[in-house]
Amino acid sequence: MIEIVFSVGILALIMLPVFMTFSSGNRNIMLTESEFRAHTAALELMEQIVSLPFKQIRSGEYEDGEIVDGGPFAAGPVLFKLTPAEDLWRDLKIEDIKRENKVVFKKVTVTIKFAAAKNSDRIREFFMKTLVANENL
Repeated sequence: MIEIVFSVGILALIMLPVFMTFSSGNRNIMLTESEFRAHTAALELMEQIVSLPFKQIRSGEYEDGEIVDGGPFAAGPVLFKLTPAEDLWRDLKIEDIKRENKVVFKKVTVTIKFAAAKNSDRIREFFMKTLVANENL
C-alpha cells in the first residue's frame, strides 16, 4: 500500500509541470474582449478597403474622425459601413508602391487603438497590413 502511495506521489510530481505548462499556455494565447473587438474592427475596415476596385483606393492618411459609419471614403462615392464602437479609434494609411513610375501596389495599414482595460488610461494598438495589387496592369 505504501508503494502505491509513493508511486502516485512521484507521478503527481512529474505531471504537475506538464499541467502547469498547458494552463499557462492557454492563458498566454487568450485574447481579452478589447483585443478581440480590435481585431474584428481591423478586419472589418480592411475588408471594405480591399474589396474596392484599385482605382477607387485613394492614397492618404485617414484618422478616426474621417472613418465613420455611413461616411464617405476619401470624399468619393463609396460609403463606410462600420460597426459602431465608441471605445475603439480607427486609423487608415494607404501608400502607393511604384515600379517604373507605375503604381503596382497599394499598401494598406489599419490601426485600431483601444483601452488596455476598462477604466484604464493605457492605450494599446493593433496593426493590420496588406498589399492590394493593381489588376489593371
